Amino acid sequence: MKILTAMVLMASVLQPVAAFGETEWMGGARQWSVGFANESPAYCRLLWDSELGKTMEFRQSATETFWLVTKTSWDIPAGTTTEVTLTDRNVTKVVAAEFFDKTTLRLWPPASKGNGGLKKIIKNSFSGTPDVQLTFAGDEGDWTLPLSRVDQLYPTYRQCLKRLEAGGKPKQDSETSKPF
Repeated sequence: MKILTAMVLMASVLQPVAAFGETEWMGGARQWSVGFANESPAYCRLLWDSELGKTMEFRQSATETFWLVTKTSWDIPAGTTTEVTLTDRNVTKVVAAEFFDKTTLRLWPPASKGNGGLKKIIKNSFSGTPDVQLTFAGDEGDWTLPLSRVDQLYPTYRQCLKRLEAGGKPKQDSETSKPF
């Protein structure tokens, strides 16, 4: 009985950690979520979910950054390449997009021009960036990415990036931890 009690107490004290290949969701607000994906390589997720079958996600690892656009009803053939037009208050930019999986396009794939702008979009989204409209080359209607709603998640996203830098280990929060 003492062993069982000790196990229950230990389980209540220990912080839950996501298993390999799962996302540990760290926070969310107004259709946006921040999570740490414990994969190889590990990455931070900044996910917008329309709750209507459309999602947009920024993934940032130590070595690369992704922008994924997903619609559950899409059936994208492998090898598909296209263009998506991004429009905010001041700028219109046409970016490359390619097949990621059957329901997902990857915007600004690694070899495309301007790919370095992804980290800048993520960073600026936390400082009051206006919403961005996406116009697809095919017959899909325009989407609006509500970047204006993500600013309050900046501390959570920073925490995720720091965790990435630390090799994916969450900080302990207990009476025995040391701040040095």
